[in-house]
Amino acid sequence: MKNLIYLLGLVLICIACKTKNPEKDFQACKVAEDAYNAFSDKYEQETATGALTPEVQAIYDNKSDSLFENAKAAYADFFKNNINTAFAQNIFSESKWTRRLNSGQLELVVQAVTDKAFKETDVYKNATARLASMKNTLSGNPYTNIISKDPDGNTVELANYVGKGKYVLLDFWASWCPDCRKEMPALVDLYATYKDKNFEIVGYSMDKDKDAWTKGIKDLNITWYQMSDCDFWNSQGAKLYAVQFIPLTVLINPEGIIIERGLDMDTLKEKLAALLK
Repeated sequence: MKNLIYLLGLVLICIACKTKNPEKDFQACKVAEDAYNAFSDKYEQETATGALTPEVQAIYDNKSDSLFENAKAAYADFFKNNINTAFAQNIFSESKWTRRLNSGQLELVVQAVTDKAFKETDVYKNATARLASMKNTLSGNPYTNIISKDPDGNTVELANYVGKGKYVLLDFWASWCPDCRKEMPALVDLYATYKDKNFEIVGYSMDKDKDAWTKGIKDLNITWYQMSDCDFWNSQGAKLYAVQFIPLTVLINPEGIIIERGLDMDTLKEKLAALLK
């Protein structure tokens, strides 16, 4: 009898060890996110002084990217290991980091879902739809057409510009986005350099207000084609390309095949310099 009680005790201990503790697991996410946010605040303060050299700027960029990826990986692991708990499902439904997961990370989370009730929610269905869009717009796939409106209210399609013998940069941005406004002068310069060399840009705005969008076009000296639904994150273009953050660029070759998405400005410059010699 004593042996039986001892064995039962061991079983209960093992079960307890395997019992998920999502609240505890979530602390790793908070630690990684706090580290990223703290560095981002410092980065913005240092940038505002205008004293950063290009070399220091590059170091800061790399550090920021590293902390961002660490936080994203922490959330991906948390969701994958706890997604069948109510606690993790609530975080998955509300956190901005859900939209920041890459296709591989999100696929592992979706595959881990066994909760039948959660599978019936809009949150889960939207996640699976976003995953499909992410996979469809990876490098090597044909571009996905977008039908939207130009600033004059006319119906316009991405197909009007892609597959016409030029490299096309699809640029997701918004007038309310600080990072978009920050990098726009560099994109304006890039367009001036390559617009007569088999290159075009099509901007897709995530603005909510048409007047703000058109004012942003004027204020930022944007001269390339533009389209927008003025529907924020619910915009069809954003859904079709699984836009998780902006600015986001998608480079498409003359045949309409996606070369790469998510290029930072330095990488984009290098890529175009090689392609458009």
